[in-house]
Order: sequence, then structure tokens, then C-alpha cells
Amino acid sequence: MTNDEELLHIDQVIDRLGMRFPELPRESIEQVVHSAHEHFANGKVRDFVPLLVERLAREKLQRMAPIAPAAPPAAPVAEPKTGAEVIAVGRWRWSGWLRGWYPDVRMPMIVVVAPRAAFPCPDRV
Repeated sequence: MTNDEELLHIDQVIDRLGMRFPELPRESIEQVVHSAHEHFANGKVRDFVPLLVERLAREKLQRMAPIAPAAPPAAPVAEPKTGAEVIAVGRWRWSGWLRGWYPDVRMPMIVVVAPRAAFPCPDRV
């Protein structure tokens, strides 16, 4: 990589960091990038200098960027459960214990309760 190509890449680094940190003035970003570039001035392998400059400058700019206070997340609202849902959840939880502690073969138990009129008993007529 020639010196001109390296400087072109450094200008692109400034542009990318300017888009990433719009709240910081452009002059501050340029100063940080040029300072990081001077840090690698004596390196013998120049191919990765723009990448290393961008990483170092990004870390410095993240420390300089103002931190906006985050709004606390809203508390989750629990939906009321019906009696059947509570029973089904309880059976799911205990199904592994009832089958001999095999958690990989647990299956939910579904119980359907029919009204009495659906199944008339001959002795209760």
C-alpha cells in the first residue's frame, strides 16, 4: 500500500467515524484519527494501518461521546390465568418427576373435562 492509498483510507475512516458519531464535531474526530495514525507511523507493515487506526480511534471516540441516559424498560404485565391453565402448567412441571426424572421425555398432559350430559350413565337414569 502506498502512502497516498493509506491517506485515502484514513480519510474514509474519518468519514465513517463521522457518520457513527454525529454528536461529536468533525474536528475532534479528525484530531483523534490523526493522533491514532501517528501512533502507527513507525510500523513496517502498512497494509493494516487504516484498520488499526479506525479501531483505536473508535475506542477513543466512544469514551468521548456523551452517554444519553436510557429510559428504564417497562415492567412486564402478567396476564391472569384461568384455573385450567394453572393446572396444565403444574402438570407440565411435575410430569418429569412422575415419569422417573427423565426431563427429555416430558410431555404436557392435556385433560378435557366434558359435561355430564355428554356421557350419560345407564345406572343414573
